[in-house]
Amino acid sequence: MRHEGDSRPELDLELLRAYAETFISRWDTYPVQNPKDGTYFRAKDFTTDTIQPLSLAIVERHLRGQGITIGAYLLDTDSQAKSIVFDADDAEHWASVQHMADQLEQEGVPSYREQSRRGGHLWLFFDRMPGADARRFGNFLRNRYELDGVELYPKQDRLTEMNSVGSLVRLPLGLHRHPELPTPQRFVFVDRENVPLAPSVREQMAILTNPQKVPRRFVKAILKRAPEAKPHFSTPQFDKKKFSKNMPPDKKIKAAVSVHDFVSQFVELTPTGRGYCPFHEDHRMSFSTPPNANYWHCFAGCTGQTVIDFFIRWKGYQSLDLDREQWGEVLKELLGMLHL
Repeated sequence: MRHEGDSRPELDLELLRAYAETFISRWDTYPVQNPKDGTYFRAKDFTTDTIQPLSLAIVERHLRGQGITIGAYLLDTDSQAKSIVFDADDAEHWASVQHMADQLEQEGVPSYREQSRRGGHLWLFFDRMPGADARRFGNFLRNRYELDGVELYPKQDRLTEMNSVGSLVRLPLGLHRHPELPTPQRFVFVDRENVPLAPSVREQMAILTNPQKVPRRFVKAILKRAPEAKPHFSTPQFDKKKFSKNMPPDKKIKAAVSVHDFVSQFVELTPTGRGYCPFHEDHRMSFSTPPNANYWHCFAGCTGQTVIDFFIRWKGYQSLDLDREQWGEVLKELLGMLHL
């Protein structure tokens, strides 16, 4: 870790462009860190309420630490990804992630270790691929190395009309502005011994302008073994005293699976049931479905509580008030998914 709040790295245009090509997937919008709480919001012109595009000048301000820290969305506008990030929030999980990096290195798979406030980020770069495949690849590695409690970015398989940007990570080598830090702090990339890859921001950028990619053969081999990202539900075991064939379909559905178990097939949740809401552009983990409470809730105001409500929103309907035909189609699909 290095405190470099007063540093002003020398940056030339060619280096800046190459760095941006490594980490930035889209230029039509960008997230800005709020130093009051460490969260992010999309940059807007607040006089017109219009989304602002990203520019190299803003990236340069981020790297120089000139009053702004921005994030990077990992999916482009076509829901393609060119990198994944394993995010460890404490020293114990970071040690597990570094162990995976060591093992992958022995297989000829390069990765890049970035320190963070409490743990670290591990970046893997590859040729652009669908976000769903990138997540299959990352989740396979996470399961292989038993990285429970380590987050994988991007958190979405694809962008939707309701969530048009997806998840983000802090754009590397800028200043982290968080209220728990006494001063804004710059976190750098390190080797397996936690020694900085280079002594200056400019030299770190030069290393990252053409990062080594995961070999195509390795990606293909993993994707052949990685399961498709489809929801899976076990066949429910009904209590014959409480259930009958004549029970209305909506009641069968609600009784067959808990909200938490259902939602967890679609949204990546923490052990306490928190996650990024799939129904709006969420950077704060506004979504909640506690394991011991049979409902879901979005603190940003997305409506709904039941399994059926969630699935209606997931299907893209703008309202929970469906007509008779739409309601029937939703119930039929849910009954099939739940083996009812």
